[in-house]
Amino acid sequence: TARLRNPIRNPDGPFIMEFDHCFQIKGQGTVLTGTVLSGKVEVNDIVEIPVLKTQKRVKSMQAFKRPVQRAIEGDRVGICMTQLDATTLERGIVSARGL
Repeated sequence: TARLRNPIRNPDGPFIMEFDHCFQIKGQGTVLTGTVLSGKVEVNDIVEIPVLKTQKRVKSMQAFKRPVQRAIEGDRVGICMTQLDATTLERGIVSARGL
């Protein structure tokens, strides 16, 4: 019988998230959905979108239609940010500031 092991997920290190979908929610902001590749992110953190050379504050997050305050490496999450034009992004990277 093969045993499955839970992967080791490390919240240390720089935050990097690859997002594969970006859409606008009227009255809320822009949501980027993707997978956290390393580190962690929390509500109210300031993250950088390198392709736009801009920084934004994380307004809220959801994982599988439930609000969360924190996401770590391996989590699939939607991150909501305000004052970000969804039409300027399709896929890309969100990271900790200065990476």
